[in-house]
Amino acid sequence: MSDHELRHLDQRTVALEVSFGTRKSVLKGVGHYEPKGEFGPSLRVGILDPAGNFEVILRESQWTGRIETGERFDCDYAVQLDASCLCNH
Repeated sequence: MSDHELRHLDQRTVALEVSFGTRKSVLKGVGHYEPKGEFGPSLRVGILDPAGNFEVILRESQWTGRIETGERFDCDYAVQLDASCLCNH
């Protein structure tokens, strides 16, 4: 997928490939698009983790990434993030 519209990821499985320097981690979850959410239009990706469930929020107003097929992660879609994209709220 060449565009970067987060709405396409609603109710789809999503792999978030997160880079921390030379390390990469893959988080998998289900996307929930909110056109009028607390952070404006955004995609919430719910991650189920043995250490505790959490969600990653991608704000449409700040999102500049690319959405790709998630075949290599056994998901519908994949996005790449680096540590600068992440903040704690």
